[in-house]
Amino acid sequence: MIRLTRREKSLAVVLAVLTAGWSFFVMVVQPANQRIKTLERVIPQKQAELRKLRATARAYTTLRSDLARLHEQAASREEAVELLPLLESLVRSAGLEKNVATMKHRLLPLRPGYCWSVVELHLEGLTLAELVDFLQRVDSSNLLARTRTLHIKKSRAQKGLLDSVIEIHSPRPSGKTLASK
Repeated sequence: MIRLTRREKSLAVVLAVLTAGWSFFVMVVQPANQRIKTLERVIPQKQAELRKLRATARAYTTLRSDLARLHEQAASREEAVELLPLLESLVRSAGLEKNVATMKHRLLPLRPGYCWSVVELHLEGLTLAELVDFLQRVDSSNLLARTRTLHIKKSRAQKGLLDSVIEIHSPRPSGKTLASK
């Protein structure tokens, strides 16, 4: 066996400790530091995504409860008011019979047992005040209906007047049918 001097033994111990320390640093400390830097970068991104997801979930929950409430209101109506005849009477009461180009009715599926009653109304050559008055009459009617789309453009035929396409939706039980115009 080789005999080492005290100085050589001390040097061997110091080298062993340095090698162990360096190995520990390379295998444990350095990967841990890199992981911490990655987490410091990723965690704020994930928190922002989580906030967006929570906001979207709240919006979805609100929409779902609104839709459920809408279905309950549609189902709870004792006597179903038909959309097309009501809109015809609103057009007459607003004095817009001469402005109606077309009025189309169709039914779209909503969910089992219910459908959307949809009326697409083309109005031509009316003033902005007449259009606003008609839309207010629709909103204040006893019908559970909403104006889904509204397209307004300047009339090509009559200067200073408007042409409009309005789509009005109303939920209803799907067992009933309407005559289309």
